[in-house]
Amino acid sequence: MSYPLPGGFRFDDLYGRTFVLTGVTRGIGRAFLPFLLEQGVRVVGISRGLERMEALRAELGVDAARMPLFDCDLSQPDAVAGTAHAILESGLPVDGIINNAAIDPRHWFAREDDPFWQQVMQVNLFSGVALTRALLPRIRASRHGRILFTGSVISELGGACLSAYAASKGALLGLTRSLAHELQGTNVTVNCIIPGAIHVEKEKGENDEKLIAWQSVPRRLEAADLVGLTALLLSEWGGGITGQAITVDGGIVHPLATAAVQGRSLEPM
Repeated sequence: MSYPLPGGFRFDDLYGRTFVLTGVTRGIGRAFLPFLLEQGVRVVGISRGLERMEALRAELGVDAARMPLFDCDLSQPDAVAGTAHAILESGLPVDGIINNAAIDPRHWFAREDDPFWQQVMQVNLFSGVALTRALLPRIRASRHGRILFTGSVISELGGACLSAYAASKGALLGLTRSLAHELQGTNVTVNCIIPGAIHVEKEKGENDEKLIAWQSVPRRLEAADLVGLTALLLSEWGGGITGQAITVDGGIVHPLATAAVQGRSLEPM
């Protein structure tokens, strides 16, 4: 899948800054990489699978100085803590963090046990909390510190067979607003981007027409549709925006995740 960037816009104040990005090998995180690198940003990539990340770095034509990589299984709290420590020990500056990685396994609410919920919450919520908390002193030392979370329109609309995912993403909204208040008077902003039905690799495309019909914008949204907003929120030009959840969903007017659609790969209840 390609990730076309609209036009060739540039936020010059991003040049030379360092941002941590989780989930760099697929979907939205993968789409952010060429955009951030084009802005002159150093991207500290966190994902699972070092060889895959190194291949991606080579494909993008950048070296380890521009894109340091940290292999981390975000479902393991000890691995997350170790990665945060390694980033700090590396001496890298950290101007901000984009907490993007997430999992969205379909499930029937009545059938899943506590370990299932704990895994979803660990990857989607707790890993971002731990990384952000550990790196916060370095983010605060930046002239324009930035903290971004990636939420989901599912947390606002609801979604059958996605209750754990919706709950984890809803928690990020509360975290965004509360942390923004807690950092009042500092140089750090905290915001949450709320994507809608973004077209990513794992989709087969069979629901494209239905999803488009539910939107006001008559096309599937791509991950590249999020880069302009991301640039603004990371830039000095977005310094007046904090504690906000900003939705990019093409104007969805219908619930996305019905039981008939999301439960098609699950055994009937």
